[in-house]
Amino acid sequence: MSPGWVGVPTFCRCNLTSPQSWNSQKAIPTMGKSIALAGLLVLLLVLLVFQYMITSVPGLEPPIVVRDARLVDDDNSLMVSLIGHDGRRFTVGLRGEMTEKPEEAALFFISRPDLVPYVYWPGYRSNDEKRVLRLLGAWAKTQDAPAPGELTAVIESGLPAQGAAHATAYQIYTVLKDRN
Repeated sequence: MSPGWVGVPTFCRCNLTSPQSWNSQKAIPTMGKSIALAGLLVLLLVLLVFQYMITSVPGLEPPIVVRDARLVDDDNSLMVSLIGHDGRRFTVGLRGEMTEKPEEAALFFISRPDLVPYVYWPGYRSNDEKRVLRLLGAWAKTQDAPAPGELTAVIESGLPAQGAAHATAYQIYTVLKDRN
């Protein structure tokens, strides 16, 4: 035994000078590992871009039109679709008690309903909620504000076709404005 191995346990001793003592199995070449790692990184980047694409608030080009107002009684959801000048749709809504506790209603939106109908629930007073508020604020600047009693009457009447989308969008806007 050489003097350099004194005090070293037997299982740690190996002959580092002879390649024959190394693992005799064929290892994956370093190039193959690099390509696999690069492929995983590209896949991760693509998934991150896709996640951002389906959870971001779009910048709709004016004039913004509101359509397709819906009230779902089962879960107290109020939804409306906003359509920009270029035809891009953005569905936004609130879920919760609209008449008694509108400040506790949870915001949700579907950024690209035609591509992936993924419902995103941003947190209370989050940056995404503020972006939705800015988008609805840009729309509300071009509209006449309905009377407060008119909003409740339109919503409780089951959302008739005429004026329902305007009242729904404005109700969502006022709830977000009061909360933020």
